[in-house]
Amino acid sequence: MMGSCEKKTVSPFDGSLSEYFPLQVGKYIRYQLDSTVYVHFGQRDTVISYEAKDVVEDEITDNTGRPGFRVVRYLRDAGSVNEADWTSALTYWVIPTRENIEVSENNLKYQKLRIPLKDGYSWHGNAYLPDAPFYSVYQFSNDEDIDIWDYTYQDVNQSMMIGDKLYDNTVTVMQAADSSNVPITYPDGLAYRNYWIEQYAKDIGLIYKEVAMWEYQPPNGGNPGFKTGFGIKMTILDHN
Repeated sequence: MMGSCEKKTVSPFDGSLSEYFPLQVGKYIRYQLDSTVYVHFGQRDTVISYEAKDVVEDEITDNTGRPGFRVVRYLRDAGSVNEADWTSALTYWVIPTRENIEVSENNLKYQKLRIPLKDGYSWHGNAYLPDAPFYSVYQFSNDEDIDIWDYTYQDVNQSMMIGDKLYDNTVTVMQAADSSNVPITYPDGLAYRNYWIEQYAKDIGLIYKEVAMWEYQPPNGGNPGFKTGFGIKMTILDHN
């Protein structure tokens, strides 16, 4: 579980963004991954937990000649200790440049980090995304303006406790924190929540991620109200 931050006096960041998203072949980070899904036609939600391991498997070059890395995410059941249980579930590509860190996942490109790395700095990290990129899967309206979400740095260079481990020199990227009728106190009205936060530690990479994107459609024509969307939590367990 994500812990609290400890404020401390720091000098301005003058290094490379890659310090917060370090990549080399063989590097891995292992996470607890909790996935929220809506079942029984959106009448209830359930959380499915896994262990995830993101492994940098190869150096690549993108179609413009920029160097980068191919990262594979492996999953196994939560609690498993059998190395043979890991199964590849996702491949994504990372292009680190001086100005930003680009991540391409499921044909969607994000600018995860961008200079200058300082509190309050904002940028449109989803500017490359198409209109409503998740609609074909979830059929909600949460992502209609996702391309103009403001990614904003918070708590640059603060320490953060996750579980029983203290991580120094972290940065929080707040991508979205918007909702209406949440908690749902008016069940005959529309409700939604968009929440997306990622946190990185220097010389490690992503240490925590939480996403909640769901929409509630009220009862209609005798049909009950329902939710559609998804949620993800990734919490670091260990790394090399």
